[in-house]
Amino acid sequence: MKNKAIYIILFISGIVLNSCQKMEYEKEYNWAYPVSGDWVVNVQYGTDTYGPVYLKTYNTSMGQDSIWLDDHHDFWPMKVKAKVNMKALSFESAKSISYPGEGVEDEVKISNGKVVGKDSIYFEAEFASDPGTIYKFGGHRKVSYEEYLDGLN
Repeated sequence: MKNKAIYIILFISGIVLNSCQKMEYEKEYNWAYPVSGDWVVNVQYGTDTYGPVYLKTYNTSMGQDSIWLDDHHDFWPMKVKAKVNMKALSFESAKSISYPGEGVEDEVKISNGKVVGKDSIYFEAEFASDPGTIYKFGGHRKVSYEEYLDGLN
């Protein structure tokens, strides 16, 4: 009985000592990072500029070749899937349906999409409902890459 009590005390002491150790976690990123993220952009069209617009880019549930560009109706009803090239950090779409099945459908063509230096984004969009007008989206991460890394620690 005395040995059993000693083992219990040693076991509990081990748990307490291990719980005080600082745990190290390895950061894991989504496959679409650094193309994915929260962005603050301005939109230039013709001589006009609109902004800031809050935009999200994130992975699709289908494979690792596409991302969603979603402005949550901040500028235009735009939630469109675009092909992504992770090596070049670029993306584009031919004519994708924006918000498919949600009653605000519009065809959108995304071109010249690029993430530069992990913290800047640029792309051009042409909407079927406004043919011939090229909307130029350009901006930066809402939270910088370095701030994002610091927030994980």
